[in-house]
Amino acid sequence: MKLTEQLIDEIRKEASITEVIGKYLPLTKKGKGYTALCPFHDDHDPSLSISEDKQIYKCFVCGNGGNVFTFVMNYKHLSFPEAVAEVANIIGRPIELDEKPKHVSPYQRFYDVMNEASEVTHYFLQAKGSAEAREYLEKRGISEEISSRFQIGYNPGGNTLCKYLSSKGYTDEAIIKTNLGRLAGSELHDVFANRILFPICDKNGNTVAFTARDFKGLSDSKYINSSETVIYTKGDILYNYHRAANYVKDANRVILCEGVMDVIAFERAGISFAVATLGTACSKNQLQLLKELSNNLVLAYDGDRAGQNAIYKTGLQAMENGMNVTVVDNQTGLDPDEIVNKYKEKGLRDLAGKAIPFMDFIFNYYKKNLNLENYSDRKEMTIRVGAIIDKLKDEYDRANYTEELYRLTNIRKIDSVPSKSEYNNKIVSKPVFSLDGLTKAEYTILQLTSKSKRGMEIYKQELGSLLNPVNQKLEILISEDMRRHDVVSFSRIYNATDDPQIQNLIGDLSLMENLPEEYDEELLRGAIGKVKEEMNRRRMEQLKQKIAAVMDLDEAETKRLMREYEEIIKDLAKR
Repeated sequence: MKLTEQLIDEIRKEASITEVIGKYLPLTKKGKGYTALCPFHDDHDPSLSISEDKQIYKCFVCGNGGNVFTFVMNYKHLSFPEAVAEVANIIGRPIELDEKPKHVSPYQRFYDVMNEASEVTHYFLQAKGSAEAREYLEKRGISEEISSRFQIGYNPGGNTLCKYLSSKGYTDEAIIKTNLGRLAGSELHDVFANRILFPICDKNGNTVAFTARDFKGLSDSKYINSSETVIYTKGDILYNYHRAANYVKDANRVILCEGVMDVIAFERAGISFAVATLGTACSKNQLQLLKELSNNLVLAYDGDRAGQNAIYKTGLQAMENGMNVTVVDNQTGLDPDEIVNKYKEKGLRDLAGKAIPFMDFIFNYYKKNLNLENYSDRKEMTIRVGAIIDKLKDEYDRANYTEELYRLTNIRKIDSVPSKSEYNNKIVSKPVFSLDGLTKAEYTILQLTSKSKRGMEIYKQELGSLLNPVNQKLEILISEDMRRHDVVSFSRIYNATDDPQIQNLIGDLSLMENLPEEYDEELLRGAIGKVKEEMNRRRMEQLKQKIAAVMDLDEAETKRLMREYEEIIKDLAKR
């Protein structure tokens, strides 16, 4: 059966999010919604909130959220079509998917061309003329089995890839917008010519980018990477996520390293639960993806200075997000790929098996970077490490590491160590949405315009836009959903967008308890007035700057700007 937008919407409407999530988790009624222990991180205090009214769930600790399909996708590691079929089966409306179900996405043509490129370049690697590329991989310790598992490919010269994709009916626009080709004159040229290609996939296994290795010495850049496209944002992707997800649960941990070859090195060593940030920086979105995999994070960045600094920064981020962090104690100065090549697979396995607590790494890090013979450095270590110790969950760990810090520096911490209960309240308590006036006004507008066509008409006539760009994007989606379906569904809008900021906003709006539940025109007009007032204030500031800039140069323009400024003052005085 083909998945159409209409069929997906029918299944979503018939499915109760509490019924579906309740198939997998025990739920507790709380107020107007439900709570549960979040399965996407190590949760001991129920932090997963579910809105039956909005058909949205969200965990306010790890950030995982979405609608009924999103939950099944994340919980069972399914593709979108498979999740739709799973939900359909739960509600007693079983469907049989086509052999190759298509993800209903406005960017499907870009996913298609990238998946095609991944498949054909892997085929090119097996061809007779690609012996040199295969020999290079063999020298790097990459077997045919590993090459097949990671869909490693080869893009020969002569614009072979662009010509092939064009012959398969893909448009120049699709090839250019996915950074596979670029126009030179009137001809398409391969971006990754004469390079070995490593496909980068999203969490559903779709190829969205490539990192490409020059193995012939034809370029000054050993590696070049896909630029960001409509389907690829570097900070939203973890390399090998979709494969590692199958192994993380049994391992009860996920290993984070820096690059493609590091992940492959762990795979060669028999460790299949490693992912990579494709660089030393770890973004908030990547951290959230890690939490969805496991709450136990093992950092295995390179042994050089940049790698050690990355462990420090990423480890702090992860710890502050409630994750249990350990570190592969890599004193070799080598990256995982170099380790497995020099010390064989056992060498990397042994190293990975001796991960140390993150706090032990912190002590070693500061001992290397500070001179503890110097009072100022000892004081700096006491202040900085002491602040990190205060964030530890376990009171015994806090006490022991405080003692260790004093032993090293001979300086006692001045500030008090928070109790375990104080720390836990900061980490796992449900968020209280304390909104500033402008944010609450815009959230009220989003809520009320989603409930009433008249409210939407009043908003368009009297305001027409919101100040926060994410709020404005969601308002546009609400308007479009109302135009197409009469009754607005946040759950349906969640499905229709790939923007994580909008999805996160939908989760927040769905679970806030201090927003109006019924349409209230007086409240809507008050919120519109609040936003309009702020718009006027910001416009006044802009006018002041423009008037100052043209006052001595253009008398007519100065008068025009002054008239507009006075009109705004009059409008503000009426409110």
